[in-house]
Amino acid sequence: MSKPGLNLDVEAPDMVAGVLRAAADAYQQRAEEQMQAQPQDRTPVIWAAAAGLLDDAADAIGQIVSRHSSIFHKK
Repeated sequence: MSKPGLNLDVEAPDMVAGVLRAAADAYQQRAEEQMQAQPQDRTPVIWAAAAGLLDDAADAIGQIVSRHSSIFHKK
């Protein structure tokens, strides 16, 4: 089983979405593994829901970053 890490100590806000997506992928994988190992257990539903929320948050942050992309491309 993978061990998702949610380290939001990133260099810039545009990196947060990637961190959230990586955690979402790990949680989704965990849910799928648990569903196969213990079909009667309902815990994977919670892992899958958490993955969905993290994906939604990543999408929202990605939209904000793209609206303000000029901030991240200044030199």
